[in-house]
Amino acid sequence: MELTEYLNQVLDLARQGFDTVNTIQAVIIALIAAFVMSRYTRILVVAAGATIIHELINIGRVAYGARGEGDVAGKATELLAGYVNLEVLQLVGIRFVGFLVVISLIYLVRRILFRG
Repeated sequence: MELTEYLNQVLDLARQGFDTVNTIQAVIIALIAAFVMSRYTRILVVAAGATIIHELINIGRVAYGARGEGDVAGKATELLAGYVNLEVLQLVGIRFVGFLVVISLIYLVRRILFRG
């Protein structure tokens, strides 16, 4: 493979990740993460934390929605069991890349606007 093919694959992954972070919930998480991040060297940790928080909120929303059905534990367990599925883990990985991109952009804008 040539270098351009690898770069195209990386850009496709970044686009997919950006698309998964293109929701109100994810943008709010990314904004908070970018403003909490003190140095850019912590981007991997902050993006991982944002991804985990995003997934926990998704699990909580499913459990809260199942509250009226009476089987909260069953719904939450079913959702958690999905995290051993390779497709779900791939989506979480893509979401992590999306958080890397979005938090980096917000952090860059923050550093440019608030140089102090």
